[in-house]
Amino acid sequence: MRRISVVIAEEQPNVRKALRALFASEPDIVTVGEVNNGFDALDMIGSLHPDVLILGLNASNNLEIVQLVNNRFPNTTVVVPHKRENEDRTLEMMRAGVNIHVLKSASPARLVTVVREVNTTRKPASHAVSARVGGNKARRPEEPTLDPYDVLTQREIEVFRLVIGGLTNAMIAARLSISRRTVEIHRANMMRKLGLRNQYKQLLKYAIERDVFSDTRQEK
Repeated sequence: MRRISVVIAEEQPNVRKALRALFASEPDIVTVGEVNNGFDALDMIGSLHPDVLILGLNASNNLEIVQLVNNRFPNTTVVVPHKRENEDRTLEMMRAGVNIHVLKSASPARLVTVVREVNTTRKPASHAVSARVGGNKARRPEEPTLDPYDVLTQREIEVFRLVIGGLTNAMIAARLSISRRTVEIHRANMMRKLGLRNQYKQLLKYAIERDVFSDTRQEK
């Protein structure tokens, strides 16, 4: 029987130990690695190619980590155990359209079930997002459609503005102190969300029509 391989990304050693013990008790799941930060998780996924990443980190760069996993390792599905204290970050990931599976603090049996489900379906889903969020949705079933520009992350907005300013990927990487590959990923995500082709004239036309230059989030 082929077992589902899992990498655990979690800062707290006791939580990692508990998750490792949980999966060890299941005949079809195996923990192949543990890390305590997102970039080590990327390195481990690149080496081990697990089926599932359990991303329990309470880190400001979780969105970037999930996007990098989705782009570099599409065969690894990300599961985010939802915590009330990082609810805003979780919702940001969901609004950004990244492929994650979210569940609130749940029983160990539920986490095991989710790991099996996502490994089987590999479809974006949200499992038991917090009651407050679910309640808001229930009271407002006909929310207006979001402007695609409004779901861009701050970094994607910065890249967008530098692109329409005529900068190359290498120049943008130097300006933002990030790698060229990271710029390419942000640019690809930006174009996908906006539904545009990667052509300068099309980007500039969109920026003018959307009046992007007057947006309060303009990059300084």
